[in-house]
Amino acid sequence: MLKFAAVGLHGRVLFLLVAATAASAQPPSTFDDLIPELVGKIASAVPSGAQIALTVTTDNDPDQAPTLQMRLTAQLAARGLRAGDATASATIAVGCGRNLRERVCVAQIHGGDRQQVATVARPLDAASSASRFTPLALGLRPLLSQQVQMLDVAAVGDRLLVLDVTGVTSFEQKDGEWRVAQSRALAGSRTWPRDPRGRIRVESGRLDIYLPGGSCTGRSDSLDITCTDRQQAWPIGVDNRGLEPGRNYFRGADGSVFYNAAPLGAAANDDAIELTTTCAPGTFVVAVSRNGSDGRDLLQLSRLADGRLVQATSPVVLPGVLTALWPQADKTSAVVITHDVAAGRYDAFHAGISCSR
Repeated sequence: MLKFAAVGLHGRVLFLLVAATAASAQPPSTFDDLIPELVGKIASAVPSGAQIALTVTTDNDPDQAPTLQMRLTAQLAARGLRAGDATASATIAVGCGRNLRERVCVAQIHGGDRQQVATVARPLDAASSASRFTPLALGLRPLLSQQVQMLDVAAVGDRLLVLDVTGVTSFEQKDGEWRVAQSRALAGSRTWPRDPRGRIRVESGRLDIYLPGGSCTGRSDSLDITCTDRQQAWPIGVDNRGLEPGRNYFRGADGSVFYNAAPLGAAANDDAIELTTTCAPGTFVVAVSRNGSDGRDLLQLSRLADGRLVQATSPVVLPGVLTALWPQADKTSAVVITHDVAAGRYDAFHAGISCSR
């Protein structure tokens, strides 16, 4: 059974959320590097929030179908597409196979009177070169620094949208620096928890903001937003009811509470997420842990193998205490936000996995 570790920040451990999947931890699939692109094409063809019926087949190796089904379901859920037979508004049949030259995954998408086909292919030799022993690195690219606590950031074309505890701000590049273009305060009174959390998602010009005990929607270009106190599910890849008002934890559909979720075969130290990469097959976990007494956290990249977390590369020393770790919708990158207490500064980074050849 694949476990989703739900852990608290800096030692405040909560509960485990367990998702029923295959009877044992799934090994890497030879089609793993095709999944993120295929999910992106499916998500662009099906309205966000739709209920889908998903089937997966593999021509050459039927044993890989459950692994692919599990990973497709998780990544589609992160895009707001929930798999389930009941009241499905779209049917998606995915077939993966290989010939003498390439590996291919094809998704046949049926919704209403429309039928669409999404195809992703890779050269066959790319599978052998992207072995589980490919040298990996976890890289951090600086995005923005400011004194106000940031909760999440999102790149939208040549702009950067920043959600902080005061509102949402659009930044533009001028003279090599990010400068404020416009800003909107979050309407209504809001009680932030001790560790404030928030998420921002942009898709096709639509702006969604997820807050403890509430949410906002609007347009990403004008930042015209409307906020409500209605609690709703956050896009974290597992079913949830959103953050509890004034709290920093989620409540699951079964009533359990948890801080974050990532597929693990072993316990994580602290906050953890799932990431994938096109240059190496398999499932990876990025987790944070404390770095002694110097006030800086460590970010560790591990690979899920045979139900265990195996260290994939040396830890990255962060420039402060981690305050936010959010995977992007396709799970190929993440937003990392840290707090440099001595400097009184919050720093946002883009994190991703790279492979050394």
